[in-house]
Amino acid sequence: MFDPFDAARSRDAWDILRELRTEGPVATIAGGLRYVTRHAEARGVLRDTATFSNASGMKAPGVDIPLEDRLLGELDPPRHTAVRRVMVTAMTPKVVHAAEPFVTSTAEALLQSLPPDRFDLVASYTGVLPNRVTMYLLGFDPADSDQLARWAKELMESAFPALNRTERGVGFAAAFPEFAGYIDARIAERTAQLDAGENRDDVLARLVRLEVDDGPLPPEQLRALVRNLITGGLTTTTQLLGNLLFEIITRPDVERAIRADRALLGTAIEESLRLTPPVLFLARGCVRDTEIAGCPVQKGERVLIGAASANRDERVFELADEFQIDRANADQHLTFGYGTHVCPGATLARAVARIGVNAVLDHFGEGDLTLEPGFVFEQVPTYFEHGPRRLPVVRADA
Repeated sequence: MFDPFDAARSRDAWDILRELRTEGPVATIAGGLRYVTRHAEARGVLRDTATFSNASGMKAPGVDIPLEDRLLGELDPPRHTAVRRVMVTAMTPKVVHAAEPFVTSTAEALLQSLPPDRFDLVASYTGVLPNRVTMYLLGFDPADSDQLARWAKELMESAFPALNRTERGVGFAAAFPEFAGYIDARIAERTAQLDAGENRDDVLARLVRLEVDDGPLPPEQLRALVRNLITGGLTTTTQLLGNLLFEIITRPDVERAIRADRALLGTAIEESLRLTPPVLFLARGCVRDTEIAGCPVQKGERVLIGAASANRDERVFELADEFQIDRANADQHLTFGYGTHVCPGATLARAVARIGVNAVLDHFGEGDLTLEPGFVFEQVPTYFEHGPRRLPVVRADA
């Protein structure tokens, strides 16, 4: 039986998901979870925030998360509404546009520093650029970027995303005390600066100033949201960049088309998000008896919105398993969610992907990069992510 929490099977389950879609819009899978397979029904569940709660988050069945440890995607209204508002405000298109010169210069510097003959694009580029951008937006010291990336990678590749614990302890602060301590120190530092009248308008300052129920967010909640931004960039944008560059490197027709018309890159980004979503599913808890397309769902059941399946729904996407550079409805994917819970970092992820890929195309000539001989695609070891763990490439003239 399909188990989306089994990293060995969850990231390459396209044939299984196709079978589940054929059988119906809702499937009962391992652990008694209810998996929504089709696009229309998945969108409907995402829209119905009164029936389907975020509180259980992406954790495995039976794992309860204290309020102070919850990420944005694990909050329900009214707190979710207030917190999301400031997250959206902190990353408006205007804010993202203002950050684009930094993204461009950082991407170019990373590419300039690559070895002349062979290198791993994930370790040296796709896994580094998003983290540097997040640090910049938060107002953190750029010298700390690599350490933050190591902590975030360690967390995402551990049992913590599913179980909210590691062998070191339960909850973020106990499981990753150095990571949590760093964030706490930055929150205290920014709070003191604002109290002293300093004019700070980075994302962290906006979060510190946020008030919910006539008071500031508790430090533990602030810590969770900052962690959310750090790990979210690592998850979504890193895998988006890696998946799309893999497509470009292995598909000369895709590379030629984008080089001939850079405007196609926007569609290519959406098609990559559709076909190989960085996040494979979204989780909800059913809070009252209901139905999804006539399928009964009981109060207390966990519901997984299968973006990986819905994004390949043949009812919406023609030749759904193919990457099409000119697909007219590629942006109808559900990778970033839908409705009030659309990812507030979606605009940033798209901008970093666009700038990051353009920088690669500008830095290297057509066909300059090939995967090393014998390359085998290896997935990142996180159960809900889809992306390459490594992209070892060789320059054509090496």
